[in-house]
Amino acid sequence: MTYAIMLCPRHRRVYLESAGAMALCEISYLCEYAINIREENIGGLPYIVFEGELSAENIRLLSRLSFSYALFEIRSDLLKPIERDCGYFIHEDISSILKYSGKTSEIFTRLMLNLALTHYSTDNIKLLDPMAGKGTTLYEGLMQNSDVYGIEIDPKPAYESFVYIKKHLEMARYKHNSHQEKVSGIDSSGKKFSATRYTAQIADSKENMKSGQTITFEMIAGDTRHTRAFYKKGTFHAIVGDLPYGVQHGAKSKPQSQGQSRNAMGLLQEAMPGWMQVLKPGGAIVLAWNLFLIKREEMERLFIDNGLTVKDRGLDFSHRLDQATHRDLIVGVKPKIASLRLQ
Repeated sequence: MTYAIMLCPRHRRVYLESAGAMALCEISYLCEYAINIREENIGGLPYIVFEGELSAENIRLLSRLSFSYALFEIRSDLLKPIERDCGYFIHEDISSILKYSGKTSEIFTRLMLNLALTHYSTDNIKLLDPMAGKGTTLYEGLMQNSDVYGIEIDPKPAYESFVYIKKHLEMARYKHNSHQEKVSGIDSSGKKFSATRYTAQIADSKENMKSGQTITFEMIAGDTRHTRAFYKKGTFHAIVGDLPYGVQHGAKSKPQSQGQSRNAMGLLQEAMPGWMQVLKPGGAIVLAWNLFLIKREEMERLFIDNGLTVKDRGLDFSHRLDQATHRDLIVGVKPKIASLRLQ
């Protein structure tokens, strides 16, 4: 059978002339059953067209693609609609309503999540954004029924994300309870540090809340270089983040007196060992960054040196955002534990 996916108008606004190429890369990476994938105009509108056989599971995956707007089966010269089935835990407006300067597009965030979560086949996903900002990654992960955790060094957006999620849950009438607590410890250099942990437990019904069938939303106002102090080894199935790449995304890896650095490599080199420790074997790290500041070869070397296998080679996800930003992403997978040798 032949199928067509209409590109979401918001997807085209994010990527402009790169929209078709980004959609082709995403479906090629995620949908092994799809063959002869190509971009076509139908009735003057852009579609991604492919051949294959669709199961209920495949329809859900296609519905969750970041560019997916409507799904059709092509019969002769007619389009037969196929009902989308995203299966979201919470409505997708949770990540689109909140607007602020420097926000990563929810469309691009959804792409990164899709690339990360496909490497772990479980329904009980724990997701970490180690540089979370105001939480777009967390909202997108929450939609997909994942337990979501974020670390943000600036206490203001960390707190604001917590306030926002509580207000949204109240308006949408989701059952939830929340609390905050102080966290302290000693870093690798022997210096004391402190952070604030904001946590909410969420359920879609009173019965699920009483029985403990909840989803976790958590934001830590702290330093991502202290990740190992915040979470236990092997906690997360996926780590997804949009690295600092501009004025709004200043990397605070330098002492405060020196201001912010637009190049996040120094921060990455310090933080990556901790991220690797809290990542489960077989889990994925997906990061986005500005190619004008860090070369692709440098990012691949960082991943390989930390024991990750780069999985997105052969696909070009790079695209121009503006005059100062040429964004790319990388997918790395942590090897699974080797089986014990027979004695």
